[in-house]
Amino acid sequence: MEQDSADVAASTHGTNHFKNRSKKRKSAGKRFLQNAKGFGRKNSFGRGAELEQDEYNYFLEILEALGTLQDAEERSTMANNVYEQIQGKEIKTSSNQLSSRVLENLLGYTEEATFERLMEVFGENLRVVCCDKFASHVLQKMLFVAMLRCVGELQSETEAKFALGNKKRKLQIDDEMVFNLNHSAFGEGHRKTCGKFVKKMAKFLLNNLEEFVWDSFGNYVIRQCVLNLAGIAELKVTKRESSEQMKLIVPDKWFKLISEFSLRLLSWPQFPEFPYNEFTSVLLQNILMALKQSGDLFQLLQIGEKLLNESFLLVVNDDSVEKEDVEDKPKLPKVFQQDSSVRLLEVLLLVVDPEFLKDNLFKKLFQGKIAELSKTPATNFAVQKLLDTIFDKHILEHMFSELDDGLEGILQLGHTGVVAALANACNRLSCQQGKFIKLLLDALHCSEVSGEKLLTSILKLMPPEVAAKQESTSIHLHGSMILQAVLEFNKPIKIVTAILDTKNDRLVKIFTDPKGSFIVNAFVQSKFVGEKSREKIIRHLEGCFMDLALSSHGSRVLELLYEVAGPAQKEAIVRELSERVAQLNSKPWGAIVNRKLLIDTYRKNPSQWKRSFSFDSKKEKLFDKILEPSSETKKRKL
Repeated sequence: MEQDSADVAASTHGTNHFKNRSKKRKSAGKRFLQNAKGFGRKNSFGRGAELEQDEYNYFLEILEALGTLQDAEERSTMANNVYEQIQGKEIKTSSNQLSSRVLENLLGYTEEATFERLMEVFGENLRVVCCDKFASHVLQKMLFVAMLRCVGELQSETEAKFALGNKKRKLQIDDEMVFNLNHSAFGEGHRKTCGKFVKKMAKFLLNNLEEFVWDSFGNYVIRQCVLNLAGIAELKVTKRESSEQMKLIVPDKWFKLISEFSLRLLSWPQFPEFPYNEFTSVLLQNILMALKQSGDLFQLLQIGEKLLNESFLLVVNDDSVEKEDVEDKPKLPKVFQQDSSVRLLEVLLLVVDPEFLKDNLFKKLFQGKIAELSKTPATNFAVQKLLDTIFDKHILEHMFSELDDGLEGILQLGHTGVVAALANACNRLSCQQGKFIKLLLDALHCSEVSGEKLLTSILKLMPPEVAAKQESTSIHLHGSMILQAVLEFNKPIKIVTAILDTKNDRLVKIFTDPKGSFIVNAFVQSKFVGEKSREKIIRHLEGCFMDLALSSHGSRVLELLYEVAGPAQKEAIVRELSERVAQLNSKPWGAIVNRKLLIDTYRKNPSQWKRSFSFDSKKEKLFDKILEPSSETKKRKL
């Protein structure tokens, strides 16, 4: 089951996507600045509204200076100065590509009086700016900033909820959001004015919905308005700069406006065609997310039923397909024929009630077609989303019955995300786990192998003989995810044994890989991997601790192993590292390991290290007793 060059290329592209995203964004910003300078040298002063040469050069200087300003106070000073310069010309300046970019970047740092003046000016010219290629971006930013300033006071009571976000990984709120959510920085009158602007925008868009829905820029303004009314904001997450949604508390009155958008669109005769148009499909996706956030389950059900019965279930007859092929394959509903409708279906799967998902979406759209949908480039993502959202074991059993003979074909096509989602579903629902392992090993032709061959085969998602010929092939992201899920299964003994039977130098290569390192998380945290197995893997890696410590990802693995190690094994790790402290400190992550594990202390005085370690252990036990729930509390939890 060899992957062809196209599959390998696609896989490589996927793994490098997040790594390159930050660089691409930075280079895009530099490119924009260089292009703007080039236009200026040719006496062409930007796209959109034409600026005077001195105005154009002024905004070029501001854009260049923006990259050097890190402090919110400096940006605020610059923002107020720039907006003072364009007073009386706000709409024209916003309609130029270069100046629009500058105004959008500075808008969130304006003081109360400046921002209120801008809301008034734009409020009087909404019809013009909503559909302008460049001014619409400034309007969207204005709407977002107004929303933040209006609801900032509401967040104070639940600061931990919106500031820390997901407990498993902290969200990085940028300075601009912090500046605008800081309710103490703005007066009550200003917050009310911002709230009135948000409502005015929503009502204006509702009154002009028929006109703006079909306009590319007006449609985007509507979508942003709907998300803002629900308090949905996007945040950058870690250095990869991927985005994650942040949910803010907003006034309950805003939820009624979201329902109005939904009801208006539901009443349109063109509604059944909305999923098959890019503009209206994304608008419906945003409305579904906003309704979910507002808790309007009735409206969600109305949209779901109408989409399913009047749009998704239609069957498209393709005359170009030969009759024999039509007889062999079931006709797919219309929803699976276009990317825009498939993406809408994916969002619907996320937001609808579990009963509606089971009795309607699964039975009427997916059942009997899982294998075929899993093998199609556009629709396999819908199968993944279905697997990610189901909470009914019977649905998973049905899906397994359809995939009994199809897993190998899915892997050969490179649709490995389906297999990863299947593994996660088995883990989450605690069922079909043994069957999944059997199907996976059969699909990879590695049922009869063990140890390193088995481990490598799963990590690369290739049969052992293929993996042996392609030693340079990196670990597959989904291979690592599948292995992590299997380690959380009730009986992961086969995989645990394969890891422990793999040579330690090979394990080091896996654990220092950015994708392979997370296997250790599952190994040490799984309830079904025994303490003896954790002791064995630490013992197995003796002599390789320095190799782990000198790698950015391996050092994190070493810390994880140290945390679960017993006192004797902790000392063994520290003793080995203490023999080469200079080498350890040669890498920044090695120096961190040195500091956290008190390796310098051990090197100078092992007895003192043991005493500090003993003290920490006593503290942990003391806190465990303090935090341990009483028998009465345990009864209540049960």
